[in-house]
Amino acid sequence: MITEIKIKVLTPDGFELAGILYEYCGVPKAVVQLNIGTGMRKEFYAHFARFLAENGFIVCLWEYRGMGESKPDDPDDFSCITMQDWAIDMRAVLDFLDTRYPDWPKLMIGHSIGGQLLGLMPNHAILKGMVMINSSIGTWWHHAFPYRLKSYFFFNMLTPLAVPLLGYLPAKKMKIMEDLPGALILEWRKWCNAENYLFDFPGSLAHNAYADIQLPLKAYWTTDDPIANAITVPALLRHFRKADIMTETLRPADFGLKSIGHFGLFSRKVKNHFWTMVVEDLETLLTKNLTYNNPALKKVNL
Repeated sequence: MITEIKIKVLTPDGFELAGILYEYCGVPKAVVQLNIGTGMRKEFYAHFARFLAENGFIVCLWEYRGMGESKPDDPDDFSCITMQDWAIDMRAVLDFLDTRYPDWPKLMIGHSIGGQLLGLMPNHAILKGMVMINSSIGTWWHHAFPYRLKSYFFFNMLTPLAVPLLGYLPAKKMKIMEDLPGALILEWRKWCNAENYLFDFPGSLAHNAYADIQLPLKAYWTTDDPIANAITVPALLRHFRKADIMTETLRPADFGLKSIGHFGLFSRKVKNHFWTMVVEDLETLLTKNLTYNNPALKKVNL
């Protein structure tokens, strides 16, 4: 049996974040913080979160400031949100979980930006391990063709036109993602127009712990994801110099599918295969034992 509890998490700078706790009613294996992707809402990940809870975990599914139920009423408060603010949110949720569940180990799952920003969290040492799903750098010209043309348009044509006029990017009307705050999309644009992404701007980062993180990390990406690919995923992971990293590349054919892309691993179509793999990963991370039997898995030396 699973209990769902709506929560509000207050960040150090006063934002209120909306979330849901999926509490396993037996003795939990661990507490899992589930970080969503850019411009997404938590409801997209709800079935996945509940599946994890049904398999013995307490799961916290939540939204960054500006997204879904975490969107402030004041347009000015919305427009000034940045990517680095989302790292503050990740930190706040982890602190909340550590206070609420002091007796249980903490794990993290991050989709896309939700894994990418791990190195900006000063409290990362609370974690016992992390699973990254399609997390990578965002440099647009390393995206697969022809998707990179869409990325160029998004960052270098649409953003400069919309943000000065509106103060935000109206991505929801264009059915791309949720609307993005002006300051956030401009910061993201700067990163995505740099060869080494945010790592080309170390002086602008409020906190930078990538080289210090010693967690076991499991990173997945799919062969048909134009964003997180064989170039961009290693380009992120190499900055976790002290982490024990294992990667696995997934192919749509592995699941009997024609495509997976950047979001398909959260579809119930892969529930009996990939979601079960993640449960096994979480259990393995708790022991810090990254020896796997899957021949597709490889140790990364970056």
